[in-house]
Amino acid sequence: MPSKYLKSGRLADVLALMQVLALDKDAHRSEGGLNDELQGKPNSADCWLDVGAQHPEFFRVNRKDEHVSLVARHVTPKIEEIRALPPGFIETLVRTAVDLHDREVTRHDRWWRVLYAVVGGLAGGLLPYFASLLRLLAR
Repeated sequence: MPSKYLKSGRLADVLALMQVLALDKDAHRSEGGLNDELQGKPNSADCWLDVGAQHPEFFRVNRKDEHVSLVARHVTPKIEEIRALPPGFIETLVRTAVDLHDREVTRHDRWWRVLYAVVGGLAGGLLPYFASLLRLLAR
């Protein structure tokens, strides 16, 4: 199964969702609220709830109530009924998402390089046999 991070537009969608959920005064956002705030649907999924559900490392999705939240907002202490993230934490979340994306791209590219090398090696190794077979058939 292809990595969820390799979907076209996924990193941008994760970063956009992350910023809204990290900076908004409310810890939970509905699909409609996210569509309004982010001016449309995500590029890499049918809805923002799907983006959140596919990335449980960052988001918590409640399908029953149709809202999504940032996991980090649930583990920070409440200060005057608001769960604010510590300074610099959003930067850490963004960096983590980018690092996970970059690792998946590297892993994907490495697999294709290995596959090309194996196919090339097999083709190069079998070429003399095919050439000999063609010479025999040409006689």
